[in-house]
Amino acid sequence: MFPVMTSASKLNGIAFCLMLAAMLLYSLPKSVSFLRSQEQALTLFLDGELIRKFEASYDREFPLRAVSVEAWANLQYLLFREGSSGVVLGKDGWLFTNEEYKVPNAHQQVLARHLERIAEVGAHLREHGKRLILIPVPMKVDIYADRAPSLDARTPRLYGEFVEQLRRMDIEVAPVRQSFLASKAEQPLFLRTDTHWTPQGASLAAREFARLHPELVGGQGYRSERVAEKTIAGDLLNFVRFSEWLEPQVFAADTIPVYETSQAEQRVDADQLFGDSEQSIMLVGSSYTKIEDWNFPGFLKEHLKSDLLTTAVEARGPFYAMEEFLAGEYLANGEIKTVIWEFPVRTLLTQQASSQSWQAIMNQFF
Repeated sequence: MFPVMTSASKLNGIAFCLMLAAMLLYSLPKSVSFLRSQEQALTLFLDGELIRKFEASYDREFPLRAVSVEAWANLQYLLFREGSSGVVLGKDGWLFTNEEYKVPNAHQQVLARHLERIAEVGAHLREHGKRLILIPVPMKVDIYADRAPSLDARTPRLYGEFVEQLRRMDIEVAPVRQSFLASKAEQPLFLRTDTHWTPQGASLAAREFARLHPELVGGQGYRSERVAEKTIAGDLLNFVRFSEWLEPQVFAADTIPVYETSQAEQRVDADQLFGDSEQSIMLVGSSYTKIEDWNFPGFLKEHLKSDLLTTAVEARGPFYAMEEFLAGEYLANGEIKTVIWEFPVRTLLTQQASSQSWQAIMNQFF
């Protein structure tokens, strides 16, 4: 006996063929457009790289992808109250990077590797007649532990351990954690949906640094003025894929004040006019320094009453910026006497002293 095709089977077959035809019609223009955009398409095809790139491009633009991702994220939230990999949901709409929760089992050995690399940097700078001072930026989850899920018991101790080890190695450090803990109820120091500090946090760090190192305070007047407000879409929202109606607080906009720093007295002498003014301080940092919204270099100028140079790189971590400074022309500049290194403490939780941060890794996928 041979199977008999019923009308229902015919309808299913027709529907399947129509679906295939629709997908083909959808894919053809995309394929042609993709091929036209690729240089050396034949070489890429022979290497197999063209197919992989096309699959990635097709996945991103597939119309059902966003719906599927959101549905899965909703289920994950409803069952476990979790966001996508990369974010930890806190209280009252607060978000934290999961990087600050990944304390290595052998965290003392990991810390030792980072300290060894920092010591190498310090020694190299001393050889060139420069003084190194670190500003360890505390972890957001450490300062706002009351808004976060339970922490590893080692997390709150990491900052103090780091500072203590730096001092044992005769590396100067300007700890700001205690001032952050004391001031967090008065003003927002970190953004609710972002990994970074607010302008208020950056200003507090600059003020505390100047208090701890009064010998660096100069005589130039700088003033930071609030000139506007800005709405910030936090970088951690990139990892939130569930529907807004599930937790509206997470998606509420964050607003920050925008500051500009300028000299209080705009007197221009001959050296400044011809670009020969001496700048003895170099600030090296990560995105906490690089992103203009935080105005950290400006606040340092204000509180140190001195101009400074800046070497900062976004989304690559503190070591990458320091590598750029050490490889650049400023290392041989004899006028630079002090190097201030803004150093996020969460870097110490990475297994290797890498110059690639979680943000750089995230950019590979978004």
